[in-house]
Amino acid sequence: MFRPSLKNNNSLIVLALLSILLFYITQNSYRIIEAAWHNEKVIAANRMDIATKIIKDEVLSHGYEIDIINDPNETGLIGTNVSSITTSRGTLSERLTTTNPNFAAAMLDLLKKANLEEGDFVAVGLTGANPGANLALYSAMETLKLNPIIITSVGSATYGANREMMTWLDMERVLYENEIISFTSHYATIGGTNDLGRGLPPEGRENIVIAIERNEVVLIGGETLEENVSLRLEAYDHILPNGKRYKAFINIGAGVGNVGSLVNARIISTGINRRLGERSFKEPGAMMHFAQQNIPIIHIYNISKIVSDYKLPRNLIPMPTPGVGSLFSTKINNIYVAIICWVILVAAIFIVIIFDRHDRKFMSNVIDPDEEL
Repeated sequence: MFRPSLKNNNSLIVLALLSILLFYITQNSYRIIEAAWHNEKVIAANRMDIATKIIKDEVLSHGYEIDIINDPNETGLIGTNVSSITTSRGTLSERLTTTNPNFAAAMLDLLKKANLEEGDFVAVGLTGANPGANLALYSAMETLKLNPIIITSVGSATYGANREMMTWLDMERVLYENEIISFTSHYATIGGTNDLGRGLPPEGRENIVIAIERNEVVLIGGETLEENVSLRLEAYDHILPNGKRYKAFINIGAGVGNVGSLVNARIISTGINRRLGERSFKEPGAMMHFAQQNIPIIHIYNISKIVSDYKLPRNLIPMPTPGVGSLFSTKINNIYVAIICWVILVAAIFIVIIFDRHDRKFMSNVIDPDEEL
């Protein structure tokens, strides 16, 4: 009969194998913990994924080619380096990062943390510089059934929505026609320096105006930046129904009509700002006026910070699966299984020790015949 003993190699092998088995069971016994607003996040991510495919088809239908080096996942959301409506230089890596459909889940998380609910009115100011971020925001707002009042600065930085026939207004229109979103921009400005298209060639400004007319959006065309900011605020007030109040102002990028200046865009914290109205700015944009009314400001500028905060991947080759990742759920090891496995292992060790003690006690009671002589 086999009697386990710490001095027996077979006993040590059995304990080792048992330890490995119990470790494997513990490691593979887990439960899935869904993140807050899990279902809404999944819907937003899938909506953005579908929207991206529709935009890609529209880009190709206009005869544009997709550069697989700059747009390796062929989303169609990455524009060209130079065009007549390109207002400034942009960072390609940021544009690529926001093409991740799960970026929409991060936008939804921000909206929910700002306490926005179905039916709330939000003022939105954005540019054509980062269509991926715009699309993520639109997907999140549609999922939460918000009522956005949107003013778009049509000009775009490099690698943004800077194709003359595929501006951001064109992208949102095709999504509206395909019933992916239920809203589009109400007003538009040319964008660029001073929100007046300064720095663009004449044909660039003309192409932007044509795009605004093509998409049947109202042009805001002041003669100075200050006038454009004032006209923006009047437009937001004009569209808002009587008795309603904006629950947030959402800005994407560094459109000067929204932030006032590039310096302001950089020093304002990316994310939710609830006390921005307490600060003074030399060159205020539309968001500062909303902040002074104690309206929360959601500022989307530093894309790297959002990626870091929400643990989104920076390498998007291949494109992440919509609805999968720590933004949606996490795996937690089952503590009860771990405790049971620990008890089994400790019990096995104690059994071997008990048998060892029994053997030593038995041997101590055996009389050596030679000692009797």
